[in-house]
Amino acid sequence: MKDPYREIAEQHKQPLEKIKEPILAEGETLQRPVKEKTEKKRHYPLITALLVFFIASPFLAIYAFKEEKPVVNQIVNEQPDTVQDEAAQQE
Repeated sequence: MKDPYREIAEQHKQPLEKIKEPILAEGETLQRPVKEKTEKKRHYPLITALLVFFIASPFLAIYAFKEEKPVVNQIVNEQPDTVQDEAAQQE
């Protein structure tokens, strides 16, 4: 059983031709379509400030803790009060 639509398509078949260059009328040039400008993005200053704060907070914390520690160049031997009292009594 033959397909009747296939027979009709075979009868009307035409060879394809390759077009090397587009055919343009005089004065026409190929151009990209112009993209319409969309509205500007909204700026949220509070969100920007929070973002900067959260990114900078670890660095600020490290700086703050580093500054609080005093620089110790000597080795200090701490003795309990009872040892100091006994030493004072022996003298």
